[in-house]
Formats: sequence, C-alpha cells, structure tokens
Amino acid sequence: MGHVRQRNAIKNLSNRPEVTIFTRNGPSNPFKWGPWVAGGQLLLWINFADFYWNYSLVKDEETGEMKPLEMWKRASLSSVALVAGLAIGGGLLHFISRSVARVQILNGKTVQLDVFRVTGRGTVSRKYPLHLMYSKDILCTGVGPAGLTKPSSTQYSIQAPGNKYAFILSRSGEFPDPKIFDLLFHRTSV
Repeated sequence: MGHVRQRNAIKNLSNRPEVTIFTRNGPSNPFKWGPWVAGGQLLLWINFADFYWNYSLVKDEETGEMKPLEMWKRASLSSVALVAGLAIGGGLLHFISRSVARVQILNGKTVQLDVFRVTGRGTVSRKYPLHLMYSKDILCTGVGPAGLTKPSSTQYSIQAPGNKYAFILSRSGEFPDPKIFDLLFHRTSV
C-alpha cells in the first residue's frame, strides 16, 4: 500500500516542472555570523594553547622551584587545545553547510536542495535523484500546531547519495504538504 501511494505522489509531482516542498522560515541569512563565531572560537583556543605552552609548570622536588614541564607534555597540552578549537569551529561551519534553505522536486525525478554556503551568505543548489534520497525519521508526528513537533528534536534529517552526513531541515520551516515528504523520503530500512 505504501509503494502505491508513493508512486501516485511522484506521478502527481511529475506533472509540474518545479514543486517546492520545504522553505526555511526566518531570516534569509541566518548564519551570516557563523564564520566569525568559528574564527573567534579558534582564536580562543589558540590562546589556551599558548597559555598551556608558556605556563605549564611543575615544582622541582630538589630545589622547590617551579620549572616548565617537559617539552613533549607542553606540546601535547597545546595540541589538544588547538584540536578542540579546530573541532568546534569546523563543526559549526559543517552544520551551516548541511542546513537546508529550500527543497524542490524537479519534474518528479530530481530533488534540488538549496543549502547554505560555508560562509553563511547565500545558498548553493545541489541536485540528487529522488529515488536515492531517504530519511529514517518521520516528519508528521501529529504533535503540535502543525503536527510536526518531535519532543526530542527540532530538526529533520534527510540523507542524499554520496554524502556521509545528512542534510538538516528545521521542523519549524514551511512544509506545504508534510505527508508528501514522508511518502517520498521515509524508509524504515535502507
């Protein structure tokens, strides 16, 4: 029964050249400060690394004086701080690049995702075959004013071929027909 409904939904979509099935609500440029925040995080952690390098001291047992730790210990502490800064800043930029601004179905066969650029300004379009995209999550939960609220998450993820990480859609966005979304993309097993 599910496959028949899915085929009918695709058939209805193929009659129109372009159908928008998701649009993100809110400002058109919600991540414009993202690169600056990532850079600030990196600078903060560079300062921590500098602090660990210059002020990691140990008390000498014989003389009682404070002396610097061995070089390999200071280097390892500083590198942990640098890796933390790169991970936090890189994770923020990665989140921005996986956030979806709009989803369109083109000719009933192709999905066009407009995702935000890493710079946070503007979007870039990516196209994927409709039959290869999937989500293990259900969009229509029946909870909340629009029936899309999920208590544990405010996001919906959709997997595209050739991508290790899923694309992220905000559940507070505008879904003209959310049941079509589940018909097209929901899969219990992949």
